[in-house]
Amino acid sequence: MTAALVATTGAFARKVKFQVDMTGQTVSTNGVHIAGNFKNPNGGADENPSQYNWDPSQNAMTNGGSGTIYSIIMDLQGQLTYDFKFVNDNGWGGVESVPAIAQIGGGNDNRFAYINNGTDTLVMPAIKFSGAAPANQFAIRVKVDMSLASSVDTNGVHIAGSFQGWDPAKTRMVNHTGNGVYAGSIYTAFMYVDSGSYAYKFVNGNAWGKDESVPSECAVNNNRQVIADGNKILDAVCYGKCGVCKIVPKYTITFNVDVESICGVDSVDVAGGLLDGSWGDGNKMTRIGTSNKWTGSQANIDSGATVQFKYRYYKGGIRNWEQITSASGNREVKLTSDSVMPSNCFNTFGNCSPRPGSQKVTFKVDISKITPNGNQYVVIDYLGGKGAGAVRLSPMPGNPAVYQTTINDVCNGTVYYYFMNGDSSVDANAEAFADTADRACTKPNGVGGFQRELVRTSSSDLTLFYYFSSCKTSSTGMESNNNISENLKLYPNPTSTYSVIEFNDNSANHNVEIVDIAGRVIRTYENHKYNTLRIDRDELNAGIYFINVRNSNNQNGSIKLMID
Repeated sequence: MTAALVATTGAFARKVKFQVDMTGQTVSTNGVHIAGNFKNPNGGADENPSQYNWDPSQNAMTNGGSGTIYSIIMDLQGQLTYDFKFVNDNGWGGVESVPAIAQIGGGNDNRFAYINNGTDTLVMPAIKFSGAAPANQFAIRVKVDMSLASSVDTNGVHIAGSFQGWDPAKTRMVNHTGNGVYAGSIYTAFMYVDSGSYAYKFVNGNAWGKDESVPSECAVNNNRQVIADGNKILDAVCYGKCGVCKIVPKYTITFNVDVESICGVDSVDVAGGLLDGSWGDGNKMTRIGTSNKWTGSQANIDSGATVQFKYRYYKGGIRNWEQITSASGNREVKLTSDSVMPSNCFNTFGNCSPRPGSQKVTFKVDISKITPNGNQYVVIDYLGGKGAGAVRLSPMPGNPAVYQTTINDVCNGTVYYYFMNGDSSVDANAEAFADTADRACTKPNGVGGFQRELVRTSSSDLTLFYYFSSCKTSSTGMESNNNISENLKLYPNPTSTYSVIEFNDNSANHNVEIVDIAGRVIRTYENHKYNTLRIDRDELNAGIYFINVRNSNNQNGSIKLMID
């Protein structure tokens, strides 16, 4: 980010008039001089062979016989920065004490001036001896940090403003450290101005169109502003920004996920708001050996950034987003260093549980509440989803409202499925789960709908039996016209110990079964002959259950039980 201001082909000598104001000084009988590195300002070949280096007796300044302004006209090669001081004598005993605001800095207490090319005489301001600015004016030293700019223009960095007629090529800024050395990203220049307010901006080049865009929070009419009420050294500001340049560290995040719970995964990726591909494209992950664990990394993420992300698996060309329970609905991490994410199980923030053995599952659906629309299907994700995973159901003998199929050796991971009423290629025929309170057995499918979830915990044979588009389990296959659900009362509910169910249907006895959200019968009570039944929690895990009741009049009812 440094710019070596060296002579270029075609550079030529320019007449430069240096001036110093000796007001308040007793001028030496030996006169006033200027000394500097005029012979070879770059410390190499002599750019100005006829000049002298740091000789306090050679470059005498005159005032025309009167007045306090002393001057000298020198022929100097342009496009170079010169170091110099004024001397009130012809020896170093009379050298001026340059104030800090005017010094090169970094231990170098000389003045400096950049001389550009031109055919006219460049007239330098008449600085007061040992002072910072011309008489009755203030010196404002401005600095800009170019460290975050992609590059510094070959024409250099400039400042343009109301103090110099808004000329983007007139006032060159330099990162000069003295003796022909240019280093660092901080460029500086001077304003010599009267008291008042001045607008300005920096230019990475020497023409409009290359000027910075000043952020609104530190801009006045789209420019920077300074109040001149004394000599000032302004802090270096970042080009195009309000404060100092902050080089934000970059970190790498390594993503890990375990898809042990998912059957038949083809590939896995991770997608998120701060990742290269954003939420849409995502970043592919790599399988670790023959395991069900996948990994992938993303580099160059800003320190302090909060990365929100989710994992996705692909099966049969279908993308499946994980569903995370969190405040944002996503996984997230704030980066303060290189970070490695734990290998959580897909859809959870914990480890995957060991898989049970394969299982025979009977899928049954009760369509007594809807109008049949042709064939009935169950669509199972690990078999290929819609298409290859659509299995046609057969009507249950003697019960035209129930359709079923049995699948042997069901995948031993989490299984997602849903029923379809009619052509399995038409999305509109899928279960809709319109009742928002009746989705306990489902998970969002990532595209606005829902699918049923079977979390495998056992290798025992299992029957899943639901009403279409509902998590309500069915035991009869047809909705009774004499539903007694309204006659059932359950309390306390929710419970952590026990609940009592009241039967207010004037029936002699009742058959009761407790079913979990996966449709498994957990407990039964046969021919119960009392008007109330106490249900102890015992081995019931926290969650949602359905209590299905059939009375001696062959009437049915159901009520939801919640265990804390």
